Amino acid sequence: MDAYLLSHIQHTIDKLSVRITVLDRNGRSLIPDDGITYTVASWPGAGEYLSQDGRVYFSCTSVPDLILMVTGEDSPRLRDMLCLADSFIAALSDADSAGNDIQGAYRKLLQNDLSPTEIETLTDEFAIDPSFARSVLLFYFPQIADHDAADILNEYLPVSERDVVVSIDRHTAALLKDVSAVEEIDELKQYAYAAREEVMEDIALPMTVGIGDVAADAHALHQSYRQSRRAIEIGRIFKNQESVYLYSSMLIERFLSGLSAETAEHYHNLLFNENTDKLFNAEMLSTIDMFFKKDLNLSDTARQLYIHRNTLVYRLDKVQRQIGLNLRKFEDAVTFKLLMEMEKCKDNLMIEK
Repeated sequence: MDAYLLSHIQHTIDKLSVRITVLDRNGRSLIPDDGITYTVASWPGAGEYLSQDGRVYFSCTSVPDLILMVTGEDSPRLRDMLCLADSFIAALSDADSAGNDIQGAYRKLLQNDLSPTEIETLTDEFAIDPSFARSVLLFYFPQIADHDAADILNEYLPVSERDVVVSIDRHTAALLKDVSAVEEIDELKQYAYAAREEVMEDIALPMTVGIGDVAADAHALHQSYRQSRRAIEIGRIFKNQESVYLYSSMLIERFLSGLSAETAEHYHNLLFNENTDKLFNAEMLSTIDMFFKKDLNLSDTARQLYIHRNTLVYRLDKVQRQIGLNLRKFEDAVTFKLLMEMEKCKDNLMIEK
């Protein structure tokens, strides 16, 4: 079932006064996607109703693979609501078939690991140029309400004729950005920041962006898309104060995300334990964090913290005396930073590997 169509179906039926569940032909709940499977001896045929076990089922007329279900005793009102939902789905399905075929083709290129033959077939059928370089920028709007992610990008982003906006779901859209005029990959990060400022200024919607590597051709789009998703997943854990994540610049975060929670906890506890609790209080951790942000520059750090340089030196000396790491040395600073960041690896179980 097309994820884009399902997203629009959910957005539509959520507005109805009766909660309607959408099932596939195996009885698995698609909307909501809660893992529940319902069992019926014989599913109704297209356009038919079935009442069983305090639920009413209706088989969609336009999308035969879908079954609509409401909880309650069979009544004309419930049947009318199912019929209304079926009409909405029919309209959405027709619109998807008529106007979004090219969108569907791009989504397949991004989301599916297609064979070279399948890619060639898609690009030929929809006249997609398979040869020029693109990078996938994935835009995620966590608090979207009355908007659609793709519509926002089309309205507010400065896109060239060769850029393509692809709707993934209501909260997410991908920009296939032409990089023929891009000299450095970091330019895409600046582009994403500028786009974020534009959206925040006009409609005040927070936005997170993941940027995949440059895809030299259509065959590499899937990899760039996966990288853009992964950049967001990792970035929200290890760099949650940022909003734009460039996959190629996240080497340390990608390394840490590959550690098991148990391994990360073991090494984190070597440095952060009951013996060092008093040392690493909020003030000390804030000092060390700023010292790292200022690239181990004592004077800049002291100015930023509004403390005397000697006070900063005293704090760093205190750390060195107790744990043996001189944070003014690059090697020791890297060791400390890695062990500190491993605390966040407990969240690795929550994200896709």
